[in-house]
Amino acid sequence: MAIVNLRSFLRPHLDVLFVALNPPEQSNSNGHYFSGAGSRFFLLLHESGLIVRAVTKTHADEIVFGSTSVNHSGMEFGVVDLVPDVVQTDSGKVRPTKEHVDALLMNIRHFGPRIVCIIHAKVRDALVKHGGLAGPLNYGVCGAVLPACGALVVMNYFPNGNAVPDEPKLRIYRELRALL
Repeated sequence: MAIVNLRSFLRPHLDVLFVALNPPEQSNSNGHYFSGAGSRFFLLLHESGLIVRAVTKTHADEIVFGSTSVNHSGMEFGVVDLVPDVVQTDSGKVRPTKEHVDALLMNIRHFGPRIVCIIHAKVRDALVKHGGLAGPLNYGVCGAVLPACGALVVMNYFPNGNAVPDEPKLRIYRELRALL
């Protein structure tokens, strides 16, 4: 089992908390979120206007999640994994549990982000199965559906490695930016 080298960027009162599934092998090895060769996450954030200038993905997590210097209107962004203890690139091998969902919801309630942006269908599916949601999780702006939490939820497609074109992903990120 690989040692987890990614640390969440989680602090009180974030404007947006991005929720990923788990640390993939290359990003974990690099020690930086979304730093793998095929990752397009920060590119999509830039093209959508959520960040105002392009950043190199090798240390982009420190810039985007650790500061506000490139973020739209100086907003505070963070990131956390639903399954932080499994280093795996093949999401089909990642098995979220009720305990993972409970820990995520506890952190969201404790830290109080304004918006929670889910960026993986397996995170959505685990929340639907174990989260006691107050409404559906469809792609786009879902509203305040998390139990005992006022955060708005936005569901977006995984940024890379799928057949979904960029335009729907960018449209959802632009809708999120409009909420800020």
